[in-house]
Amino acid sequence: MHESDLRKALEGEVAELCVLPLRDLGPADGAVPLFPGGTLQLTRDDADTAGLRVRGRAPIAMGSEPADVRAEFGCADGEVSGVALAITLPGTGVGVSEVARLYGYELPELPVPPVAGLAFRGDVGGFTLALDGLAGDGGILDRNGVQVLVVPTPGGHVLATRTDLTAHQVSGLGVPVAVALPAGVWLALPDGTVVSVSAPRTVVPDGSGAADGLGRRRAAATPAPYARHAYPGLSRRTRAVATEDGFVVLNPPKSAGPGVTFISNGPLDGEHGIEIVYEKPPLKVAGALQVQPAQSPYRAVVGGLLIFSFGGGTTGKRGLYGMGAGAVVFPREPGTQASFFAFASLGAEPGLGIPAFRLTGVAAGFGWNSRLRTPGLGDLTTFPFLKALKDPSSIGGDDTNPVQILNTLTGTATPWITPRQGELWVAGGLAFTIGELIDGSAMAVLQTGADLTIGLLGTAGTSFPKGGDKKIARIDLGLQLVIKPNSGELTVGTSLSPSSFVLDENCKLRGGVGLKIWYGDHPNSGDFVFSAGGYHENYHTPEHYPRLPRIGFDWSLGGKVTVSGNAYFALTPRAAMAGGGLDVRYKSGVIKAWCTAKVDALIEWKPFYFDVGMSLSIGVEGSVKVLFVRITVRIEVGVSLSVWGPPTGGEARVKVWFVSFSINFGASRRGTDKTLDWPGTRAMLPEPGARARLRPGDGLITEGTPDNPHHGDWLVKASGFTFGTDTQVPLSRIELATAGPDKVIAGAEFGVHPMRATGLSTRQRIQVTLEGQRVDLARWKATAQYTALPPQLWDDTGDPEHGAGKEQHLTGVTLTSPDPDYGRSTGYIGEDTFRFDPVYPQGRMPLKATDVPLAPAPTRPDAVIGRIADSVDTAASRTARTKLHTLMGALGLDTGGAKTDLPGYARDVTGYFTAEPLLVPAGATRTANVPNAPEGDN
Repeated sequence: MHESDLRKALEGEVAELCVLPLRDLGPADGAVPLFPGGTLQLTRDDADTAGLRVRGRAPIAMGSEPADVRAEFGCADGEVSGVALAITLPGTGVGVSEVARLYGYELPELPVPPVAGLAFRGDVGGFTLALDGLAGDGGILDRNGVQVLVVPTPGGHVLATRTDLTAHQVSGLGVPVAVALPAGVWLALPDGTVVSVSAPRTVVPDGSGAADGLGRRRAAATPAPYARHAYPGLSRRTRAVATEDGFVVLNPPKSAGPGVTFISNGPLDGEHGIEIVYEKPPLKVAGALQVQPAQSPYRAVVGGLLIFSFGGGTTGKRGLYGMGAGAVVFPREPGTQASFFAFASLGAEPGLGIPAFRLTGVAAGFGWNSRLRTPGLGDLTTFPFLKALKDPSSIGGDDTNPVQILNTLTGTATPWITPRQGELWVAGGLAFTIGELIDGSAMAVLQTGADLTIGLLGTAGTSFPKGGDKKIARIDLGLQLVIKPNSGELTVGTSLSPSSFVLDENCKLRGGVGLKIWYGDHPNSGDFVFSAGGYHENYHTPEHYPRLPRIGFDWSLGGKVTVSGNAYFALTPRAAMAGGGLDVRYKSGVIKAWCTAKVDALIEWKPFYFDVGMSLSIGVEGSVKVLFVRITVRIEVGVSLSVWGPPTGGEARVKVWFVSFSINFGASRRGTDKTLDWPGTRAMLPEPGARARLRPGDGLITEGTPDNPHHGDWLVKASGFTFGTDTQVPLSRIELATAGPDKVIAGAEFGVHPMRATGLSTRQRIQVTLEGQRVDLARWKATAQYTALPPQLWDDTGDPEHGAGKEQHLTGVTLTSPDPDYGRSTGYIGEDTFRFDPVYPQGRMPLKATDVPLAPAPTRPDAVIGRIADSVDTAASRTARTKLHTLMGALGLDTGGAKTDLPGYARDVTGYFTAEPLLVPAGATRTANVPNAPEGDN
């Protein structure tokens, strides 16, 4: 178009209307798809005819509302040579796929923001169309007939081209790809790898007759083909699938990480998941693929779960069922490794085996850079992996929700599995029935890391009778055995589940039994507790003791009579306690009656103390209406007795109807302040020989004398020796004797809690002598030893039973002698030192420079070692050796106990040689230039 024609078009024949056929403007030909019919019909808001600029509103090919358009033209030699269009799209913008479709690119819905505007620049060589509003530079580039679409996306760029691109053409796009690209739609990853993008599910080609904003039909466009082959070096199965939150790379290259790579963009709130639900009897499948947020240094959790069952019938039993769950946690920060876990279970009904023992399920799990939360005694019935052993679908209840299950495993405030660098866990379990009576499941768990955990978890249950709908009893137990060897903790426990009953389903059983032992470096080392049903109500229970429900039952008989009972027993290093109670209540209309009985006993030692109580109460209550007044009458007869000591005291309480009185005798009940004297405290200490010990270490040769090998002096190596001391009593100071002032290792003051004594100190002094002379321990390496001692004995704060005591006390030191000093001089070396290899006759050498070897040069043949192994212990070799030994014996030669059979040598000969041996043929010798040698071979 000539410049004069352009000015006329800008002025417009109709007021305020500018009509420009873009096909007549050669540099604007690339903008034709953007406007209906390829014509820019602009309602002018402002125009500069002299400057060839115009601004206004014009219909566009996307949607029905007009867009704000600014146009500027350049002319050279009277012809239009350049066009610049700035288009602000109405509303919230349009999708990238809609703009791309105008130019023949069929893309899936990409995880990018809407396009808010377009910037077009065209000249005689081609055009560029920039897409505004994206996270980076993107758009369409057309040069010399080669066109490509570039869209910045999370984790890379999407590249679409209808023609093959050379490496030079690709490098000019500003993406980290430096190789040729075939025609197709690709995802370019930041490391330079290119993955083909899967085709979208819904395709609406431009030639289908769709109308533009003015009702006109758009011309058909040839879509950009999707790649049918893989990028060089990648599998054909490698594909990038776009989701609303990012890209999932299936079968990714090794550089992208194992399994599935998820490139995310958008909210990671656990709600963006893909669920699978299929139910067509006898098959039922439920599953989910889900994305969750993760705490630093991790970025996102991509998890999946699949549950299936096959079988069934009206009974609800499944013939075959299974569950698989797993997740990958992707790091955000460099240097952090990804975390991974997987768990699977498979079960069958009625199972495999014989009636005596039938296997009904198996399960296994593994986590890398992952931590599994070990369930407590009260969590066994809700531990997902144990529940999956019996029935995977039971994890989510009757209305199984896979997304909820994934959230429970990895996304709640207290998830079962969390990423943890450098740790791994392994779990394996079985579900079984014994004698068709007991249903059980057991799972072994190993959790590595600083807090190494080895656990055996399980459940067991039985009902009587086994068949039929009416049950007389049902017992369900949770079992737990957990060992933490590094921290020093052992836990054994069992508890009744709420489904347990006896005689009647309304007679519910409850209770728990537990044993806990602390040892090693644990702050509560030396403490233990065994409890069945809890503790005495007057016992000051330490915080670290397990809380267990009373062993008992609750029975409702027809709604009028309720009977409940409970019992308990506990044993600790300081006390034993036991007790129980029975409560019977009746209610019918206005009449109530009850009978309660209770017994409790607490016995403590160190210091000795007892507290025993018992009570019995019987009562009745009724209400009657007299005229307009309702009167309640309550009659109760009860008696209780409590005795404690020393000093001995007690209280008796009697209640008869509305009269009650108490009788106190002896000393009053003690408070919380219990003081023990020194003789009582000393009885709590280890035996005198065990309170402080001296222990030898590396370098000890012998100890004591032949008559008394465990007492006496130590014989140690001159090259070095290590020994140490340890005590069962806290040390405030260790003094090491040196050539000068003592070297001091300082500890802390401590207390003796039973005596209520604080601010105490102890001292240990170590002196070593060698042949009566003091050894300077300042030159020895000293390593202080700190140990956890029972706070109930050595606490200095006044509240040891609630964990307020010091966790570590100085209890000894390990001393290692310095390296030996061998000196710098070899000493005097005289002439006699060299007289160990005489040569006779003196002054005459047996060889000359012209002498040649008697034997040819040795060679190293192959397979010699194998030949030795095959032939050294054959029957022929044994016979030959036997004959040789007989001849040597006849000549009076001692064979030294040599054996004729050599099976061990034949077996291990490959370990005796580091290489094939050098060999010389037997009998091959030379005599040339050998002085005094006889003629012939030697």
